[in-house]
Amino acid sequence: MSRIALVFSFLIISFAQSFACINNVNELKDGATITNDKFGFDIPYGHILLTDKLQPEAEKLDSLWKVTKDVDYYSDYGLIKIVQGKYEEAKNVFLEIEKIKPGRFETAANLGTTYERLGDYSNALKWIKTAIAIEPLSHIDSEWLHVKILEAKIHGDTYITSDFLINTDFGDDTIPSTNLNQSQLLKLKSELFYQLNEQITFQKSEDKIIGLLLFDLGNSLLALNRANAAIEAYEMAKTYGYSNYLLDIRHDYAKNLKANVKVVPKNSVESQYLLIFIGSVCFLIFPVFMFFYLKGKMNSDSN
Repeated sequence: MSRIALVFSFLIISFAQSFACINNVNELKDGATITNDKFGFDIPYGHILLTDKLQPEAEKLDSLWKVTKDVDYYSDYGLIKIVQGKYEEAKNVFLEIEKIKPGRFETAANLGTTYERLGDYSNALKWIKTAIAIEPLSHIDSEWLHVKILEAKIHGDTYITSDFLINTDFGDDTIPSTNLNQSQLLKLKSELFYQLNEQITFQKSEDKIIGLLLFDLGNSLLALNRANAAIEAYEMAKTYGYSNYLLDIRHDYAKNLKANVKVVPKNSVESQYLLIFIGSVCFLIFPVFMFFYLKGKMNSDSN
């Protein structure tokens, strides 16, 4: 992959992360928003719901659906039922939409989420796989990880490993080691961010899978020389009940790195992207600047 392609991939992934959603939760069909998310690229805080807006918006969407028969309004109504925790109501809405207008990606994806919250992981897996079949690259191409999460929930603790969930691990040394190249590592970090952001929206208490994935998010961040973010990811992993001697070792290492290193290392992949992006912007702005400079100079000379 060329360097320019990597730059644009990074920018697109970062932008997509900023607007990560269950399925259009940040902007509904009627233009309303029901979240006040913290936009970021590294640490998943989950969607911050505007709880006081949920019920009035649900009533509005229900009315719009009944008047227009536009399933987008009804789908958004079902979405609000999910974030309200009214999972049985949400399930019935999306099953009805599937009968009215089968094969919609939003319906399959939201049914997958609904069944997952109900603890019916087999049906959740079926609908998430259906959603992937409709839109294979949905959710920044991270739904493969959602499949792994559901399979681990179905099969139990022996499947809650880094090797199974993310198809790799970061070794046993103080510094995370990986066979992934930098673009693959950045992609994995983005996919972990997206899926964790969705899981954390609903799960606030201890959870083995979320704890392990937060640990691996911290590992990927530390491998990318993002010590500050790695520290926060490791600390979040602890709050979700993850306990491992490597977590403490790497957390301490990241804190020492933060204390001793005042600048981002030159070989940091994301610092390279930032420098290339700044250079590209300057390259685009420079001709405009020169045009107005020369035009002003010609006007001055003619006077």
